[in-house]
Amino acid sequence: MPHKFELQTEAINSEDINMLHGTLAKWCGEQHIEVSDSRAQAAAVELIDWFQFGVKSEDQLIEMLRRGSPLRAV
Repeated sequence: MPHKFELQTEAINSEDINMLHGTLAKWCGEQHIEVSDSRAQAAAVELIDWFQFGVKSEDQLIEMLRRGSPLRAV
């Protein structure tokens, strides 16, 4: 059975961007990688996807990155 998902259509505001950047920076610190690293860039894309899907809590977002860390497979 296919799932139907709707992404947020609102623009991401500066407060949201600051929160997302802080979440990414925290995760990068835990992973000991630079924010400019390609793995961090992939995580940033995931963060934005999850945010647009409706996950707005910084705690939930960081936990999702921790659980789905692309570094675990490296």
